[in-house]
Amino acid sequence: MDTNQYMEMFLEESREHLQSLNDGLLGLENDPEDLSILNDIFRNAHTIKGMSATMGYTKIAELTHDTENVLDLLRKEQLKVSEDIVDTLFKCVDSLEQMVESIGEGGPEDVVDVTEIAAKLSALVKGEAAPAAAAAAPAAPAAEAPAAPSIEYDDTDKDVINQALGSGMRVLHINVALTESCVLKSARSYMVMNALDQLGDVMKSIPPAEDLEQEKFEHSFDVVFVTDAEPSTVEETLMAISEVDKVVITDVAEELKAQEAAAKAPAAPAPAAAPAAAPAPAPAAAKPAPAKKAAAPAKGAEKKAPKGSQSVRVDIEKLDNLLNLVGELVINKVRLEQIGITHRLAELTETLEQMDRVTTDLQTVVMKVRMVPVGQVFNRFPRMVRDLAKELNKEINLTIEGEETELDRTVIDEIGDPLMHLLRNSLDHGVEHPDDREAKGKPRSGEVALIARHEGNNVVIMVTDDGKGINADAIRRKAVEKGMISQEEADSLNDADAVRLIFLPGFSTAETITDVSGRGVGMDVVRSKIETLGGHVDVETKVDEGSVFKIKLPLTLAIIQALLVKVQEEMYAIPLGSIDSTINIKQEDIKTVQNKEVIVLRGQIIPIIRLGNILNVPTQEGEENDDIFVVVVHLGERKAGIVVDNLIGQQEIVIKTLGKLLAGLKVISGATVLGDGRVALILDVSALM
Repeated sequence: MDTNQYMEMFLEESREHLQSLNDGLLGLENDPEDLSILNDIFRNAHTIKGMSATMGYTKIAELTHDTENVLDLLRKEQLKVSEDIVDTLFKCVDSLEQMVESIGEGGPEDVVDVTEIAAKLSALVKGEAAPAAAAAAPAAPAAEAPAAPSIEYDDTDKDVINQALGSGMRVLHINVALTESCVLKSARSYMVMNALDQLGDVMKSIPPAEDLEQEKFEHSFDVVFVTDAEPSTVEETLMAISEVDKVVITDVAEELKAQEAAAKAPAAPAPAAAPAAAPAPAPAAAKPAPAKKAAAPAKGAEKKAPKGSQSVRVDIEKLDNLLNLVGELVINKVRLEQIGITHRLAELTETLEQMDRVTTDLQTVVMKVRMVPVGQVFNRFPRMVRDLAKELNKEINLTIEGEETELDRTVIDEIGDPLMHLLRNSLDHGVEHPDDREAKGKPRSGEVALIARHEGNNVVIMVTDDGKGINADAIRRKAVEKGMISQEEADSLNDADAVRLIFLPGFSTAETITDVSGRGVGMDVVRSKIETLGGHVDVETKVDEGSVFKIKLPLTLAIIQALLVKVQEEMYAIPLGSIDSTINIKQEDIKTVQNKEVIVLRGQIIPIIRLGNILNVPTQEGEENDDIFVVVVHLGERKAGIVVDNLIGQQEIVIKTLGKLLAGLKVISGATVLGDGRVALILDVSALM
């Protein structure tokens, strides 16, 4: 079978199930008695085993099979959850992740030596579970040995059997035993059922069809089968299926006669066997009705299955292309509006109003399709925090809020690394050692939170901790020591600006370099990555109370609302999300402080940025306008006033990248095509400030 066509699906689903395994093991560590968590973990491991075996990755299938054995003993309470077992299971998940990623990169699956882990899993099964397993061992053969007489038939079953026999059909009781080494028991049982469907009708199965699908059986199962084929033909067909070890067929008519004879016979010799035999038939007798229902509507169940999943996997490249096409549609819509206004075409204007509604709806739908919950990124951090806390010998309680908050897929893909740096920083530098916390009167366990929420057209993500905070004086001193700023500059900085020095490249307060931190390549990476995404990062801190790192990101990076402004004859766009207000001032309103132009707005001193000077736009001689237009923009808590020659108005724009040739421009973040066909450059507010 050519499995290449399924590779992407295998990789995607494997990563999802591995993430679920990580989450499940964390939950199990916190609540070892929760059987539902264990069942979820088992299901995820089982699915990975099935997928990998189907794709031919035997190493992954074998490791997950060994993991399943331990999980099964935990489910049956033959093993107790311990720190050692959880650590071993985490190592299994890590190894599986490495193997899956290697396959994704085109490499072999056996990049990790799992001999030691497999031996540990085997020891857990054989060692601690040996007595219980030994006790259970005789029960299995006892159940399988009397395969033929193990089914009880109720009145409904007997009516169906008699009708089949009356029409000249055979009714067979088939016991199918799979090999002990069979990995995909559910797949083999499905193949058996499928083969039987070609020869007749399955009347019932024990265990029921649902249990067969979920592998809730040992290595054998029973089927009551109606057919006109010879028993030898049925046996040959089933034995031809891979990993079917044995097929025992008996005539149901003879079974019924034997049961009737046993019922009429004296009960004296029966008691010795009855207690052992009775428990086995009882469940079988109790299950026929559900089993029959499960077997009969199996085809109907298959039809209903797609309704359970209403989502479709789509390549992100296709979504990007769709978004580009919607962007072109928006550009042409604006162009048509301009033509309608210029030529005063009433009919065109009416049509465009309808087109405007349709394109807006289409744009909204495409945007929503691209939106992904930040929980996809947040989910990877509980495991990281757990491992890092153990490495640092700290007690950490991680809280996650707002994981359902949605962000554009392009932002989601890039936000993981900055958040990882911030969390590692909080754990290493922020939260104190439990003994130190106790000495300060704090709880021994430190609180770290990862919070996401909407604020207007932005998403705010915060990493908070209740640690020791950041000492502004220590930051000033370290920055001077490293030669990043002079002593005079350090003295002139207020505490908030001093703390922001941690975002400078190469800055670190760690005295020693460790695996966790100290190299000074964390916080500047965070800032540069966030700014690349059109966002902003800031920090608020109080000594001995903790710190809050706040990231503000745009909801989407493709189509935005912007204010069009003019400088001389040039047109520029300023993203509306960065604009605080627009004002008119007189020349005399501009003051000079330390050789810098400022204005006073509502009691706040705001620096002035003359856009024409920054962009070197040639000035034209003529009358100077008495009124000066100022666009007040903000970046976090900071504000600035951008002086422009004219305000054109608000417009929906499609962001186009400048390409590799102009990639280094700092003040310009992109360009857009206007309704009249002209190109307007989009200003990067963070670079201007």
